[in-house]
Amino acid sequence: MRRTLQPLHAVLALAVALTCTTAHAERGPDTPDEPPPVEAPGSDTVMPAAPAEPPGPTAQAIIPAQANWVEPPNLPGLQAAWLIGTETALGPYALRLRLAQGGRIGVHVHPDDRITTVLSGTLYVGFGTIFDETRVQPIPAGAVYLAPADQPHYVWARDGDVEYQESGFAPTATNFDVR
Repeated sequence: MRRTLQPLHAVLALAVALTCTTAHAERGPDTPDEPPPVEAPGSDTVMPAAPAEPPGPTAQAIIPAQANWVEPPNLPGLQAAWLIGTETALGPYALRLRLAQGGRIGVHVHPDDRITTVLSGTLYVGFGTIFDETRVQPIPAGAVYLAPADQPHYVWARDGDVEYQESGFAPTATNFDVR
């Protein structure tokens, strides 16, 4: 019993048939690496099977709780952990930071563009060479901002604890000697 194809199915069946015929004509019927044909679902058309995906890299989860967290002595209330890359190794990096309520990171610059994603809390960010509480902008959880290379800026956990992540391309650094 032959089924009547709907218009879209007819177009797909024709496209598959043409593809199969062209591939068969170009490669020949006895090509050993040609995958066996597979029946297309819902039609009388036969399609070639997709080749198997070669093995590739696998995702590796990086668990922040298992990272090597450090507390810089000159920045009270700050904890930091390199999740991907390092400050000096050429390549992409991800730096996770926790800033306790009231914590401040004074005016500083980085030699590279930094993309910052606030994960929890609200981070207050200001740009300029003077830490001015009246010029900070709130960056809430889920938001992202860019600190351009060599742009003086400062951050503050004014309302509560904040966790955020900075990413960019190393080598990088944090320079507090801004003039």
